Amino acid sequence: MNRFTVTFGSIAIVIVAWNIYIVGNNDGILSGRVVGPDDRPVANAEVQLSEQTIVSLSKLDSTMSDDDGRFEFVRHNQHSLVVTAQKEGIGASDRHRVRLLFRNQNRTLREAVTLNLQ
Repeated sequence: MNRFTVTFGSIAIVIVAWNIYIVGNNDGILSGRVVGPDDRPVANAEVQLSEQTIVSLSKLDSTMSDDDGRFEFVRHNQHSLVVTAQKEGIGASDRHRVRLLFRNQNRTLREAVTLNLQ
């Protein structure tokens, strides 16, 4: 074996592994939590998913958070997204930009979407 065989063999292994990862993680599931200013879960908050374009946001879908403040979007088919949340009487969140490595990548937001007081 020479260095060219090892180099190209290694590259081929990385490509195959990456494609296996993509096949297992391309359902377009985006999930997270909504919390209030006190870091407690907010039930029935409207969570909106938008596509980030160069100059604007285009609404894709919306859902409501459950009793634990959790939400989920399925089959978004995008790679640059923005998540916002709001609830009457509590407030609205800042924009949370979500950049994915590939379209339909499954992702759980690490940080909760926090509502700011009105």
